[in-house]
Amino acid sequence: MSSTQIIYLVVPLLLLLSTTMSTAQEELANVRLGAVSLDSKIRDIKYQTGSDVESLYVFKGQRSQTFDYRGAKDIVFFRESGQLDAEGNPIRIKVGQCALPATTGQYLLLFSQQSEDPEQYRIFAISDDWKTFNSGTYRFLNLAPFDIALRLDDTVHRIKERNFTDVPADFTNASNHKAVMVSLPDGEDPMRVFEGEIYFTENLRMLYLINPKEGGRPGRVNFMAIPQAIPKTAPADETSQ
Repeated sequence: MSSTQIIYLVVPLLLLLSTTMSTAQEELANVRLGAVSLDSKIRDIKYQTGSDVESLYVFKGQRSQTFDYRGAKDIVFFRESGQLDAEGNPIRIKVGQCALPATTGQYLLLFSQQSEDPEQYRIFAISDDWKTFNSGTYRFLNLAPFDIALRLDDTVHRIKERNFTDVPADFTNASNHKAVMVSLPDGEDPMRVFEGEIYFTENLRMLYLINPKEGGRPGRVNFMAIPQAIPKTAPADETSQ
């Protein structure tokens, strides 16, 4: 085989390898994340970002600290056992995995215990950047398998099942507003699940989690309010994404 023929064979191979490596590189996620537990506090689970292993504490009804993550789009959380593998590294016990919606952006991870094993978690991510969910906004996230009707003062909103509705509030700063929520399970009578006042301030964004209760009459829900103030020392991309 001549040197010219070898070049004709090698060059396409190098181009193919270069394209494959470039594609693999593009698929790595580089995101900012936060986390909330729907059940109870989760202590010291771990994840790998780049070549580093980091710890994460997840609180019920309260955001964790925001953290950077770089790695595969499917982020894996694990605990380390007290045993070592053949190479002397701690053995990892996987406790949950989440597919990120995209390779860039800011997301909030929602953790819920699996009923069959409380040490395993279902995890999903929702968009959480300050550009689309900014201060002075209510976000109602409905995790139930039925719609929720929300009346906020004199305006009615319908929050679709397993979806969210953002309500940009045009209210006076530091004011309370009457809210009524009614669940609308298919084939069942509507059920009033919340009636009260919700607080508005232009310096907070408010996330309201609507989570179905297990057992009993269909339509019962838990209601969790998670406020967040504008970060005073937020990185530039956290408030401008």
